[in-house]
Amino acid sequence: MNSAARLALAAAALLAAGSAAAQEGSGIEVRQLGTVDPFQVAVSDALPERVWSSGDAAVTEAVLAALPGMDSEGWNEAAAARLAARALLSGGPPPQGAQDSFQLAALRADRALAAAGARPVFTLLERTPQLNQSPALSRVHAEAGFALGETEAACRSAEQLLTGRDQPYWLRARAACSAFAGNIAAAELAAELARSVEPAPVFDTLFDAYTLDQELPGGTRPTNGLELALAHAIAPDAALAVADAAPGWLAEAAQGFGPPIALPELLSEALEAAMAMDGAERATVLGALAGQDLDRTIAAEALAVRLEEAAASGRFVEVARAYGDEVATLPITGDTLAYGRHFVLAAILAGDLDSARIWREALFDGPPAAEPEAPAGLPDLAGPGAIEAPAGLTPPASAKPLFEPQDSWTPPSAETLVALDYALAIAEGEISGPAFEALLLARIEGGEADRLAEAAGLVPLGAPVPARLRLALQPVLATEAQPAGNGGEVDEAAGPAGPVPAAPDAAGALVSAAAGALAESQLQAARTVEALGVSPRGLALAAFVLAEAGLEDEARRLVLEVVAEGAM
Repeated sequence: MNSAARLALAAAALLAAGSAAAQEGSGIEVRQLGTVDPFQVAVSDALPERVWSSGDAAVTEAVLAALPGMDSEGWNEAAAARLAARALLSGGPPPQGAQDSFQLAALRADRALAAAGARPVFTLLERTPQLNQSPALSRVHAEAGFALGETEAACRSAEQLLTGRDQPYWLRARAACSAFAGNIAAAELAAELARSVEPAPVFDTLFDAYTLDQELPGGTRPTNGLELALAHAIAPDAALAVADAAPGWLAEAAQGFGPPIALPELLSEALEAAMAMDGAERATVLGALAGQDLDRTIAAEALAVRLEEAAASGRFVEVARAYGDEVATLPITGDTLAYGRHFVLAAILAGDLDSARIWREALFDGPPAAEPEAPAGLPDLAGPGAIEAPAGLTPPASAKPLFEPQDSWTPPSAETLVALDYALAIAEGEISGPAFEALLLARIEGGEADRLAEAAGLVPLGAPVPARLRLALQPVLATEAQPAGNGGEVDEAAGPAGPVPAAPDAAGALVSAAAGALAESQLQAARTVEALGVSPRGLALAAFVLAEAGLEDEARRLVLEVVAEGAM
């Protein structure tokens, strides 16, 4: 029997045995479709339950297909990705005509991985029943699991899959899982079968290194979650870097791997150690120090640094939402108020408006004066037996006051206070009337394009549109709409020649909004921001689509996040 025949026979035996194990030996109950639809599973309640059922299957598929996928470079605009993720992670009955459509559910999960990252999508699919009936849905689950180090769950998807088991990816996945379980013979057989169907040089290099107990091959960088899991298995304590062309969600997941972190017991020394670190290790320790309850002054310093660095890397919104609840228990002192702007914005984004207002007032008034303590040995002049002091007596000139007056306080600049009040008003939904108009005019006074974009995004939500705003928007909108040409020359005053990409199917987005199709509308609004950027046209059109669909809170949240990032 030649080698090709042996491979074919081995493949048939392997697939048959695996399929039988998936159905009989794994304990998986194969049920009829129609119990819980994959679209009904969610990890976010951002949108109403009719988020998907308000739309049509064919339109939803077309909109999803146009979004960045899990194998792509991902989103360029973080605000657009966040907007898309909130829709993709929300759940409810499926789109009309898509009942029990695993194909459409897999497309949703694929796009969610690109927009939201591995952890929320892994959680979503862990809750989704009957994954084993869809190779596409199972692959998203496996990739997210492998990338996060959740290899047991990822291997479960590989082993329990009912159809498509002979695809090269699943052969490689089962090869790796068999190797992780110590069954090297079965692992090598599955890897050889996969190699005979499709080349995968990075996988093969990592797989061979693992099975031969070699070190992590230098210069070999994972391109997907499966390869990242192999690299981590080879070098469990190594910091791992993925290939340059790998998707962004994979690079983010890889930051979760690295050497164990040893910290001094004293919190002050732990903070010093954190400041000497870098990358994901530094961020992790700062986050842990921000959440500890033993010394909230150190927590404040750690959180301030974490927020400052997140703003510099374009991740302020994500970090602020994750840690904003810590602001309520931070001490307000002269030192911590140096980062008061950070804490106000973080509390706003976390939804703790009470703490945000307290810190905002402290920024203007200064830290609260310490409660004075009566010197030991003096009677309580207000209690029983109090002695009334004779009137008309004055202390001698040499006498010193018992309590020193509070040092004079210099509030932040008016521009900073306006930005914080502006963000607070948007978060509270108080965006109409003369008071807000005054804030808006102060915010756009310099005519910066990003601040005009914020204001333009508020217009569809009922914010004032004073003449000064309309006048300021004219040249900006004209620059955005500049046609191609000019002989290839660049007008430095107007910006680079050439057209800004048009909003993707703006008419289609507005039609979806008019129909009240929530997911369709929000995803197309996200595409608009991705195409046009955080610009007056981009935010105004996205907010209009959202408001028309009845998603005013999502539109306001979009603008608020942009304002918070700009205020940093």
